[in-house]
Amino acid sequence: MSYTGADLIAEGLAAFGVENVFGIVSIHNMPIFDAINRLGKTRIIDARHEQAGTHAADGYARATGKLGVMIASTGPGTTNTVTGLYEAMYASSRVLVITGQAETAFYGKGLSYVHEAENQLPMLKTVARRVESPRHIGQLAEALNLVVRDMFTGRGAPGALEIPINLQYAQVPRPEFVSLEGISVPPDPAAVEQAVNKIRGASRRIIVAGGGVIAAGGSAALQALARTLDAPVITTVDGRGSIPEDDPRCIGNYYQSAGIYQAIADADLTIAIGTKFAVGVDGQGARLTPPGELLQIDVDPNMVGRTHHAHLGIIGDARLTLEAINQGLGDTSPNDGQFNDSIWEAREGVHEAMRKRLGPDYAVMMDTMRAKLPRDGLWVRDTTIPAYNFGNQLFPIYEPRTSINPSSGAIGPGLPLAIGAAIATGKRSIVVHGDGGFMFHATEMATAAQYQVPLIICVFNDGGYGVLRWLQQNRFGRINETDLGKMNFSKMAESVGVAAERVKSVAQFEAALDRGMAIDGPYLIDIDMEHLAPMEISVMPKQKHEVG
Repeated sequence: MSYTGADLIAEGLAAFGVENVFGIVSIHNMPIFDAINRLGKTRIIDARHEQAGTHAADGYARATGKLGVMIASTGPGTTNTVTGLYEAMYASSRVLVITGQAETAFYGKGLSYVHEAENQLPMLKTVARRVESPRHIGQLAEALNLVVRDMFTGRGAPGALEIPINLQYAQVPRPEFVSLEGISVPPDPAAVEQAVNKIRGASRRIIVAGGGVIAAGGSAALQALARTLDAPVITTVDGRGSIPEDDPRCIGNYYQSAGIYQAIADADLTIAIGTKFAVGVDGQGARLTPPGELLQIDVDPNMVGRTHHAHLGIIGDARLTLEAINQGLGDTSPNDGQFNDSIWEAREGVHEAMRKRLGPDYAVMMDTMRAKLPRDGLWVRDTTIPAYNFGNQLFPIYEPRTSINPSSGAIGPGLPLAIGAAIATGKRSIVVHGDGGFMFHATEMATAAQYQVPLIICVFNDGGYGVLRWLQQNRFGRINETDLGKMNFSKMAESVGVAAERVKSVAQFEAALDRGMAIDGPYLIDIDMEHLAPMEISVMPKQKHEVG
């Protein structure tokens, strides 16, 4: 029985534990689709657009820690994946794009071979850490192994594999696939000993936990460290869920909150784990120097000391490093109680102030969603006003890999990210969208309907780009090109097979959410914000922009 390059890809995906792949079939990837279906170990999810499919693979990867895969066509299909790979790179997410290419005999000859893209590789290299393109069938297995191995070594990153169409049909011997076990980076024991001594010598420690804690499976070790030190834990937006937000030591995603930053100013040691200290809009984060000395732990040596000077840096996997530190701490004295009390007080004050800004309606809607979403349910947000005002901070997150948002701040990825995550886990999920961002990938509702994805889609509809409206009004005193008109998304959803309704009050929203939770597949709630009590928008501080 023949064994082809396409069969090699199908078996490789199965060997890497990929249970679902996302894709759009084309003449330049048909052999791979056929081989996957013949093998029967991986399910293909038909996306409606390659960008959305790549975002869905990203959601799959973030929700599981596994390899997320998008299979695209060469040329226009691959150019469409670039935005999804850009987001995955920003989020340190392991997303693999597999694409076709012109036959090797025609590649690079300038003969207008259909969908030929001579500069596809350099394009992909701008958004993926490793890109391979075999020119002989004997190179295919090595190319696949090299890309996947790289993606799982150190900090996660997307990769891409370009396979000329004739190699997909070509005969090849059965290969060995690289193991994804044992790739973790252990810390240097001497550096761990230094860290233990530094922690023992401090009495006012704070912990900043980023997405690297979750990526390494280090949540239990993080929580053990927090208990031993009785230290407050601040999370980044991507680190949410590394410690339950009902844990008394959890502050949440408030590092850039003025109230919290002032409260931690007297810390003598900041322990930062798996965070890049992303600077945010207007470079705000770069100005917020971690208080006290900085002990920074990261698997990527390029991250240590990049944004802020690190007094001690440890290069290593977050879980392994935290476990080693915990073992060395023994009966270390806990934090200064007065220092902690001031932070707990600030936390309550910040929470209360933020909740007050929501107004009565949105506060109740947030509480309703949290009450009805299972503790391990997925909470996904697009870049939108509700995400900034309550989704990224106030809405409680309890478990790792249950909080997902566009790390790059992009508008639009929310729906496909949620589809990929819900398909990966089978967990009931909620995605919060604005109407402007929802239009980017609204057609993916057809994917949600086709596969009966357990997803509640909440579209907060104000007829435009609400965040940008607010920024324009604050900075220029007027708005420009941010009004889009009021769409009826419930009718749109119904047209592609998604049950839906439009609501104009909190009571209607709660009843709609109950109906959505009661069915197995997707449900869309179109929320007309015009009829709700307004919330005070709080996205970021107004900055002065000087020329000169």
